[in-house]
Amino acid sequence: MALMFLTVGCNKDDDKTSPLTATEIKANADMDNISDDVSAIAESESDATSTAGRGGQPSFLSGCAQVITTISGNTWTRIIDFGATNCTLYNGNSVRGKIIIVFSDDFDAATRTINYSFENFYHNNRHVEGNRTVGRTIVNGHPRAVIDLNLTVTTPQGAVYQRTGQRVRDFVSGFGNLILSDNQFSITGSWVTTFPSGTIQSANIIAPLIVHWDCAHIMSGSISFTRNNSSATAVLDYGNGSCDDMATLTINGNVYPIDLGI
Repeated sequence: MALMFLTVGCNKDDDKTSPLTATEIKANADMDNISDDVSAIAESESDATSTAGRGGQPSFLSGCAQVITTISGNTWTRIIDFGATNCTLYNGNSVRGKIIIVFSDDFDAATRTINYSFENFYHNNRHVEGNRTVGRTIVNGHPRAVIDLNLTVTTPQGAVYQRTGQRVRDFVSGFGNLILSDNQFSITGSWVTTFPSGTIQSANIIAPLIVHWDCAHIMSGSISFTRNNSSATAVLDYGNGSCDDMATLTINGNVYPIDLGI
């Protein structure tokens, strides 16, 4: 499946609606994983009320990450420095470089705003650039993060992908305890991705994506894709909840297995 062409639509006059390749689907999945991991880092680290970080509490980070906090008035700037070589997160994904988080000290407020950006940051050897604004609220006793996306990802081969849109991330299980392995999130939203070829692809989550902190992959949920305003739709389904890198892509009623890998 590595470079198999998967046809979307039948308009031969516009080759940017066809074909959809497994490589492009994998690139989408990679960007989803980047979004989820970075959100986990930014949200958890912006909750730490000590200037020393999480103060020994369990963390999504690992020991190779250094956290530096500076304060100016009510504004905190927290730099998470993973170093120049790959550092493994709790879920097994690898990162290096820095994430810079800016937030205020209103830790108990009903609504908080978190801003973060990147400095020479890589996720599984993919270069990540851009910035994000996160609005965080409490819904039914659990945190909800509304994430405005502005993301550029460059693969090790030099292919550049850009994404804008919004993800809504609900902390649905494990909140409030010190056990990381039961942290579960449900994600909805929609976004637009521009591919290296110039193709513009719209995505919409049609069944919430389920993410666990102890798994490097999205475990279930599905996303529909359309390209360049075409009426043709493809659906990526992450499966039944198993922690694996397998998914299926459905196009015109045909189902194709996809190995998303890391």
